[in-house]
Amino acid sequence: MSRAAQGDPHAQRALVERIDRRTRAIALAILGNHADAEDAAQNTLLEVLGAAAAYRGGSFLAWADRIAVRTAMRFARKRRLREARHDSDAPLEQLAVEGHSPASHDVPRPIVDYLAELPETRRVALVLRHVMGYSIDEIAELTGVSPNTVKDRLLQGREQLRKHIRREIAIGVPRSGSRS
Repeated sequence: MSRAAQGDPHAQRALVERIDRRTRAIALAILGNHADAEDAAQNTLLEVLGAAAAYRGGSFLAWADRIAVRTAMRFARKRRLREARHDSDAPLEQLAVEGHSPASHDVPRPIVDYLAELPETRRVALVLRHVMGYSIDEIAELTGVSPNTVKDRLLQGREQLRKHIRREIAIGVPRSGSRS
C-alpha cells in the first residue's frame, strides 16, 4: 500500500486488479445502470489510489468498499439531480426506461432491475446487507444513519421487492431471459 501511495505503477496496478471487479459490482448494485456504474467504479479506483497514503491498516477490502459505496452514492445523488432537471421539462411519454439484463432464477426480470426501482436509501441498504454482507451497524456507519433506520430500510426494501415481483408473476410478465 505504501508503494502504491508513492506512485509505484506496479503496486498501483496490483491494487486496482485486486479491487476492480468488486468495485464494479458495488457500483452496479447501487446504481443499477451500467454506464453510471462504470463511471463510479473508475472514480472509486482513482479515489482509492489517491487515498492510499491515508490508509491506516485494518481490512483493505472493507476500506475500499467504503470508498466504493460513498462514490456510488454520490453518483446516485448527481444522477437524481440531473434527472430531476431533465424530467421537469419532458412529457411523461418521453421518459426512457432502461433495457433489461439477463434474468435471474424465479423472477420475471433481473433483481437488479427491481432494485433500480427502489428508493436509493432502501436499495443501498439491501445491497450492502445482502450483496456485500455488511452488518446492520456497519451499514449504519457507512450511510450515516441509526441502526434502527437501517433495519427499517431493509424491511421496507425487501417488502417492496416482494410486492413488485409477486405483482409481475400474478399478471404473467414473461421472464426476460436466462443466464447461461
